[in-house]
Amino acid sequence: MFSMDYKPRRPLSDAQRELADKLLGEVRSDKNRAVSFKMDGILVITPFSDISDICFLMDEDYAEICGKKGSDFPELRIKAGEAALKKREIAARVNLKYIYSILAKMAEITEEQADRLMERECALFEEYAFSREFGKTLFREAKNRKKRVVVISESVYPAQTVKNVLEKCGYGSYDELIVISEIKNATGESYYAETLKKSGVAAGKLLHIGGDVAFDIELPIVKGSKALLMSHPFSLMAKSGRVRGYAVEKDLFSFDDRRYFILRCVFGLYAAYGFDTPQNKQALSDFCGDGYMLGFLVLGPLSLMKDYQFSTNRQAEIVGAMEKTAETAAGRDDFVDMFRAHFGDKEDIFGTDGCQLPLEFAEKCLCAADRELIAGQLSADTMKKWSHSVKEPEVVPFSDRHSDKNAVSKLADKMFPPGTKVRNIVDGILTKGRGHSN
Repeated sequence: MFSMDYKPRRPLSDAQRELADKLLGEVRSDKNRAVSFKMDGILVITPFSDISDICFLMDEDYAEICGKKGSDFPELRIKAGEAALKKREIAARVNLKYIYSILAKMAEITEEQADRLMERECALFEEYAFSREFGKTLFREAKNRKKRVVVISESVYPAQTVKNVLEKCGYGSYDELIVISEIKNATGESYYAETLKKSGVAAGKLLHIGGDVAFDIELPIVKGSKALLMSHPFSLMAKSGRVRGYAVEKDLFSFDDRRYFILRCVFGLYAAYGFDTPQNKQALSDFCGDGYMLGFLVLGPLSLMKDYQFSTNRQAEIVGAMEKTAETAAGRDDFVDMFRAHFGDKEDIFGTDGCQLPLEFAEKCLCAADRELIAGQLSADTMKKWSHSVKEPEVVPFSDRHSDKNAVSKLADKMFPPGTKVRNIVDGILTKGRGHSN
């Protein structure tokens, strides 16, 4: 069972500490009499790359409850979520009950069976959710300063599940809770109005903390409140370097499939623990200039692979050097502890396909600053030959949203990358509402 008090051995960087002090200073300010927090990604996180990965843990439930064979539940559940968003147009208006009503029709199962599956998904969310430690630090500071605290959940999960998760994660002392999907005809405007109402203070006395620039920063500021951006760990992780993009590129059309479930969990853990307190990408590093992070993401997943055989002598040299370097070895050890705490031996069920890709990235693409982190354990000749072989990786554009796309859709992503002007125009035409649903 995962211990909520577990702390990684890696200390905060100077930049992280400076940012933490700045955010804490805003929470402490007497100018703010109430603080509102987004729950999802700010106070509460999961060890997955995306919350929809929970669906991959429900194949046996689907077979048992519905008498269905095979492992097609994740695809079915994700398609039901997409259909719900298409019909409701705005993610804030989509809840889990509606998603499962659509799933029942798609799968030709009874309402009772759909309800049991929904209950199982809620139970899994409660089981795997845990507190984002820096979010908890800000929350506790607000309570210690006698601020009124409002928590806002924008997930699809019902209010009771949200309450259970908050209690489990140590946030039971909030003053008000807003579950956006339960607001009739919810919009960004209406949820802010509800937040302001439940805060019990004038707009100028409310500090809002969230991870969405448009809805957590721009909207509160326009309405007269103070707002702080606290980016989601997974977004920070994916933008911090080229490793995840390299891994996705290796099997672009299948990266969201069952076979890469463990690798996606690896990136989820790397995000949750490495980027709990926000930190920015360092220009000359894919691992934040930190040997601990290098060991966590390269040696960690490799430790899950039984009888892994190095494909080149250089891979063996790199791993040997990392194992002899105290910081990288500490990162590996923390990964092992964290993986077992969250996932037990799930790799025995799902396999470890792709877990060698961070090492492959290190061998072929590791930049000079990161190579220097283990240079003390390698000969000058080995370092020279390694540096001459390194090249820039081909990586896919960053996206922090899960997508269940067919080959044509993924090809479109490569032709019109997310974030480009053309893609933004297309997305603007196709998208009528906010965000996405799980």
